Amino acid sequence: MDERQRRKMDLLLLRFVEAMTAWNFSKLTVRSYHDSIRFFFVWLDEETGVEDLAQVTPETLTSYQTWLFTVEKMKSRGPLRRSRETGTGEKLAVSSQGKHLSALKSFFRFLAQEGKLLVDPAAGLLLPKRRKLLPQALITAKEAIKLCESIDTKTPMGHRNRALVEVLYATGIRNAEIRGLLLSDFDSQAGTLSVRAGKGGKDRVVPLGPLVSAVLSDYIAEGRPKLPVKPGILNIFVSEHGWPLWPQSIVRIVDLAAKKAGLKKPVRPHRLRHACATHMLQGGADVRHIQRLLGHSSLATTEIYTRVEIGDLKAVHKRFHPRERMRR
Repeated sequence: MDERQRRKMDLLLLRFVEAMTAWNFSKLTVRSYHDSIRFFFVWLDEETGVEDLAQVTPETLTSYQTWLFTVEKMKSRGPLRRSRETGTGEKLAVSSQGKHLSALKSFFRFLAQEGKLLVDPAAGLLLPKRRKLLPQALITAKEAIKLCESIDTKTPMGHRNRALVEVLYATGIRNAEIRGLLLSDFDSQAGTLSVRAGKGGKDRVVPLGPLVSAVLSDYIAEGRPKLPVKPGILNIFVSEHGWPLWPQSIVRIVDLAAKKAGLKKPVRPHRLRHACATHMLQGGADVRHIQRLLGHSSLATTEIYTRVEIGDLKAVHKRFHPRERMRR
């Protein structure tokens, strides 16, 4: 592909990114779509003779979809790269394949609507069907409480970590959402947090409960002022240097707390989200209330948490199955 054609494609991608930004897509989504489309451009250049997006056909995209199904993950971090690097031996997850293809469907639909293409070659592209897997290594309620209470609050950083983990488990909010919380989002009187621009750009208010509200209030009053917070930084949770936290920082805080609590299973922020939903449902909460708490657009997304734990199922089986009742 010559330089002129490459620049033309890059300009079309830039126009799409600008449009997504104007449509109020999250920065994370815009970046993800940009990286997926750039990777498709590299694949076009290295694997096909296509030099113009007008030459892309449904057959081209089908070939790309097949390639995504067979490609191995690369060892490099960040967006998937087509390079001389050695693969990990792991196939690309179905969810990752779907994200790459979803980005292409949106991109080509945009180009057709803008009149840059006569037809949309991705209109008939079917995304791979994802299995609805149950959350793995779900922690129990006792383990979650032990995780929270094992954090030493004698230092400002410990104070921060305890409040952060408590809020994650109490509300089930996402990594990005807790990083974006501002001091003004916490209503200590009502015991609530306002989650701004969550997934899909939606706002919601989540309850904390008296215990967690008190832990968060103590951190804001006692722990946060002792951290070197930079001027203008209003985030509730900040780093040891006073800046907003990075995504990996949240992961590391939860992981270290789990190890200190002696948990033998991996615990990540999203596992605490799963635990929050599942434990509340086990306690009798209505699934629609959980839907609002987690910020799910569709009830179908929330219903994965309505699974019956095998321990509960065994107890019910023992109590109600005729063979078990007759034996007793």
